[in-house]
Amino acid sequence: MATSVLFLTYYVYLLLQITIVYGEENNAASKFKEPNSDTPEEVASLWKEKDEALWSYVESNVPAILEHTGHSTFDEHLRGVQSVLRFWDAKESLTSAGLFHSIYGTEGFQGFSLPLSERETISKLIGPYAEKMSFVFCMVDRTTVDKTVTDWEPNQPDNNNNTTYMLTARPELGRFKIELSKEEWLDFIELTLADWLEQVEGASQKPSNIYHWNIGEAYAYRRLAYRKMSELLAVERYPRLSIVAPHMFQAVMATESQMTRHLVQRRTPPISDAAMDAINALRAAGEPIPRDFAPEPMNIECNA
Repeated sequence: MATSVLFLTYYVYLLLQITIVYGEENNAASKFKEPNSDTPEEVASLWKEKDEALWSYVESNVPAILEHTGHSTFDEHLRGVQSVLRFWDAKESLTSAGLFHSIYGTEGFQGFSLPLSERETISKLIGPYAEKMSFVFCMVDRTTVDKTVTDWEPNQPDNNNNTTYMLTARPELGRFKIELSKEEWLDFIELTLADWLEQVEGASQKPSNIYHWNIGEAYAYRRLAYRKMSELLAVERYPRLSIVAPHMFQAVMATESQMTRHLVQRRTPPISDAAMDAINALRAAGEPIPRDFAPEPMNIECNA
């Protein structure tokens, strides 16, 4: 318990330094973040007050404060996702989820992870709905998310507020069912798209052995799913996201070199031994899971 409390302290310290300062950025995503020079002073002050209140909660409930020892890029990404969602005028519970979206470790990132025994603590900290969105983000098998996105079409007969969306957890977690209402699903898609658009340009600047990327190939990761997310949010969250979501997607993806625009990477490579073992077991049972997870050329239809 003591270890998890110390980790929580360190994690939140990374996220919520009392004075949140957004440095000058040159990437495309920086134009879609708040607070910025156009943010009304009273709104920026309110956000600062809420962030300070969150920090005060942590300070009063955790017995020790660990010093910041680095990991500034990770810290900036988490605050960056929150600021993108604020620019998109997302509800507060979703912006809080943006700040904590990888708290339990995700399919693609397990550098920091808090045990699930701490869900109640996180729920008290950011609210039950924000914690649920963070939990789903961490647990989910992203191929099941992308299938719901690919299957979506505007004006479908069953495309109404009573629709439910069934996802599953990652194979190494037992593939338990994750059922979302339509509003929860849309919030989750909004969080997912904001997360990727905030980081892809930076991720593309270096190779990754974990993701099987050469320099510039990060843009290929789930390319078609992210494009469809921007399109469906423009329709389903009209008018709030009808312009800003596709505009940000286009602005960020326009920074990609022509050398990699023909590539797509449809699923996350296994990043742990447990994930690899689970995928090997599924493959042995007959599931058509590719052995090469690296980005591959799109066919003409996909590239249309």
